[in-house]
Amino acid sequence: MGMRMDFRQFRTFVIAAEQLHLGRTAELLGIAQPAVTQQIKSLEAQLGFKVFHRVRRGIELTEAGAIFLEHAQAALAKAETAVLAGRRASRGELGKICIAYAHSAMLEPELPALLKRFSEARPDVELELRDITVQEQVSALADERIDVAFLRSPPGPLPASIKLTAFSRQPLDVVLPRNHPAVQSDTLTLRDLANERFIVVDDPPGIGIGHRVLQLCMEAGFEPAHVLRAGDSVSIVSLVSAGLGVGLVPRSLSRFGIDDAVFKPIPMANCFTEIVIATRAFDRSATTRLLLEFAQKPTGA
Repeated sequence: MGMRMDFRQFRTFVIAAEQLHLGRTAELLGIAQPAVTQQIKSLEAQLGFKVFHRVRRGIELTEAGAIFLEHAQAALAKAETAVLAGRRASRGELGKICIAYAHSAMLEPELPALLKRFSEARPDVELELRDITVQEQVSALADERIDVAFLRSPPGPLPASIKLTAFSRQPLDVVLPRNHPAVQSDTLTLRDLANERFIVVDDPPGIGIGHRVLQLCMEAGFEPAHVLRAGDSVSIVSLVSAGLGVGLVPRSLSRFGIDDAVFKPIPMANCFTEIVIATRAFDRSATTRLLLEFAQKPTGA
């Protein structure tokens, strides 16, 4: 059997390690100094080693204490996360669901439509929305700061604790400046644009639509010689309309009708982009489960 640790002792130890003074530790905890001393002695007795030694002006961490401090801080952080998760679960059917999304995901009709259907069905649930990067979404999911994330595929390496569910798929169209000669072509292929400057989303390697576009170029038999990176797909359309290059963006952006930009389909069977839903594999929240059920229903069902 493993030893049973008292988190009160952990908290006292961590504060004492930060203050390196028993009197200040007692003040911060609102207890008497002898109680602090007793908690630390009790902790050391359970651990079987000293975490502090006394010096002239207070206390110092022993070598073992310094190593133990890192693990004690992590254990306290985990405990706080567990409390937050429990509180969220205890709210059950009502409360709040925190949803993160890739910026371009909200520009496609499927995600706003899903949120509308869910909100109308469950007006008692407060929606909190966050527009953050893929890396931030994965980290926030793992730390339970968000409940659901809508990511552009591919999302890059993910921990086993995160589960992906397919959500939506959009064709990728070439977007060209209106005066580009290829606008008149009825048989335009991606290979025809091999010598053009490609404007792509500035995603990390192997992640998101930025990776997907460069991957499609490679499949078409070329690597763009000139690449200009932009913050998002909307910026790509604006830069293309200004004549700075060509791009591949979700077809749904064509409905915004940006001047001097022309959208043209490409005859490649796999020329599409996907949005996936990321959740924690162990999430037992009824609200999260309900949102996933809504996401899997056909629109109008």
